[in-house]
Amino acid sequence: MSEKQINIFNTLLREEDLLEISPVTMEVTDSTISPFSDKLIMFLITTTTATSIPLIAHAMSVSMRKDLAIHYARIIAEIIHYEEIGVNILINRGWME
Repeated sequence: MSEKQINIFNTLLREEDLLEISPVTMEVTDSTISPFSDKLIMFLITTTTATSIPLIAHAMSVSMRKDLAIHYARIIAEIIHYEEIGVNILINRGWME
């Protein structure tokens, strides 16, 4: 989902000739050993995901471009669905505090 969002906005930046030589990317290691517990990772993911919704909504409200508002609305809907899945995992495992 993140890669898709990055690609959407990189494409828009390229079309407006606003993207520098190196596009925005997402750096993820190939490590298979987690230094943190599953509970902590799920809590952080759901918290940051929930925090991103009002931030994107604010960006949508101050943007004067209709094409960006459409992308923002679509991304918010995807994030809400993703957040619901994460919260359900926390509830099902008894990690919701």
